[in-house]
Order: sequence, then structure tokens, then C-alpha cells
Amino acid sequence: MPDILTIKNIVEPIARLYGVKRLYLFGSYAKGTADEKSDIDLLVEKGKPMSLLKLSGMRQMVEEALNISVDLVTTTGIEEEFQREIEGTEILLYEE
Repeated sequence: MPDILTIKNIVEPIARLYGVKRLYLFGSYAKGTADEKSDIDLLVEKGKPMSLLKLSGMRQMVEEALNISVDLVTTTGIEEEFQREIEGTEILLYEE
């Protein structure tokens, strides 16, 4: 299982490549409760408009680099209730 610093070091150049404004880690890895079955949850604040195809490519690149399943959501694509659940537990991994 990768630690937060490893995740950060891997996703920073990928986020930069895809023009991401901010990238956050949330979920079990951010809370310190991840186990060997956990995936990595990332919240993307897009800088430039990003198509679903581009977003999917970014997710795949992160998955291949970390060799672990990744869930990628955007700040514009989540419901308010889910946003409130994330707030306070998210960890900023990248900011342009």
C-alpha cells in the first residue's frame, strides 16, 4: 500500500500534465484507515476544461503508476452532501 507522500509524488506530475488546478486525496487513505482492499479516492478541481476522455486517461495513468484502483471525481461533478462529507478530511496533493 502506498503512503500519502508516495501518492503525492506520483500524482503531482500527472496533475500538472493534465492542467489540474488542485488535486485532493480523500476517503480511507486520507483518514488513515486504508487497507489492502482500499482504492485511492481523488478529487480534481479542474483548471482547464477537461473532457471525460481526458479525465479517464488521467485516472488510468495514476492507476498504472500506483498499481492500485483509483476513483476520480471532479468538484463540479459531486453532490453537495458528498462534498460536505469530504470537507475536513481531504488532503491537498497538488496545487498549480
